[in-house]
Amino acid sequence: MNHRGLTFWYNTALITFGVVALGITWSVMSSGFTSSDVMKTVVEEAVQDSANNLQVIGKITGSADVSDSKIKVTSTPVTSTTTGLVDMRPQNIKVTYKIVKLGSHEISYDNIYSGILDGTASSLGDALVKAKEQGLISANPNMDEKPDTTSEFVYWVIQQNDDTFLESNEIANMVVVYSDKDRPISGEFIKLQVEESEGMLLDIQRTIPTVSGKVVDLGGKIKN
Repeated sequence: MNHRGLTFWYNTALITFGVVALGITWSVMSSGFTSSDVMKTVVEEAVQDSANNLQVIGKITGSADVSDSKIKVTSTPVTSTTTGLVDMRPQNIKVTYKIVKLGSHEISYDNIYSGILDGTASSLGDALVKAKEQGLISANPNMDEKPDTTSEFVYWVIQQNDDTFLESNEIANMVVVYSDKDRPISGEFIKLQVEESEGMLLDIQRTIPTVSGKVVDLGGKIKN
């Protein structure tokens, strides 16, 4: 193809693009919105979607009973995404739990979340003591007690203010205390999902590794 032919198709492409762009702009403006309004809406929706997420900020650990190689408690440090905050009250979020036992027997619960620990805790052990006192858990597994229900509560590790919102500069520990029948052992699969009305906040899935000590490293990889 000669130079004149290339120029013709190049100009044709430019004209076509211009017509399409003009049509889109006219459609937007005739709907009562400017192009900047539309862009602002898109950006705001994207920020809102990304804001309503939790993320794991460290290692997920399990506290195990070595005598029967079962995990009694798991602790997961979480924060919110960079631009967001999450209301951690039980009125706003729920936590579903599923365990696939060896032999493919499945146990699941629609909501195990009991709420936020009132006040501060110096450690996981301290948090468990206070959680029982406040009725967030039915028994303290560190005191050789076996809870009759599986439940989760949250306590603050770093809190910048006294509200119930978890912000990006704050850290909370999500603690799951397992009933005896729900306690996972090596090779079993567990799934925890934190949800609010708008959708999923956090999805944690784990296959339990070999339980050989009192502390079990469950890693820190998450699925958003």
